[in-house]
Amino acid sequence: MPDSLLRDRNNAEILRLADPPPEAAAVSLGLRAVDVTVALLLLALALPLLLLVALAVRLDGPGPVLQREYRIGHAGRRFQLLAFRSTEEASRAPTRLGRWMRPVRIDQLPVLLNLLRGDMTLVGPAPAEAWDSAAEGPLPRPGVTGWARAD
Repeated sequence: MPDSLLRDRNNAEILRLADPPPEAAAVSLGLRAVDVTVALLLLALALPLLLLVALAVRLDGPGPVLQREYRIGHAGRRFQLLAFRSTEEASRAPTRLGRWMRPVRIDQLPVLLNLLRGDMTLVGPAPAEAWDSAAEGPLPRPGVTGWARAD
């Protein structure tokens, strides 16, 4: 198998990533099992809060309960990053509920669904914006929390 290349806008080689060794598949499977277990556990514990926040967002104003933002994930695959609606759709100004949810990050709880679906992993880089041209090439799976916070 050929190595993976990361190229800049001018198609010049920036970085060559060697193919992973065969044992990497077992490690990847183990990490995925941890991701699914943690996501299921946290979703089960947070379910009452998730339902209350969803109801509060619905009552707070018109619009969807969940915001969907396109991001670039592992191997350049696009996915929808989920969050509770905390901003007005037209002006991007925080809603009344959003002013309370955002500082304590409750609006980010639906990211656990991205973790369960396999779009993200527990620890990894922040997901790249879908329009970010620097996100081309082989990318690691984005994380719910960053590598620096995990150290």
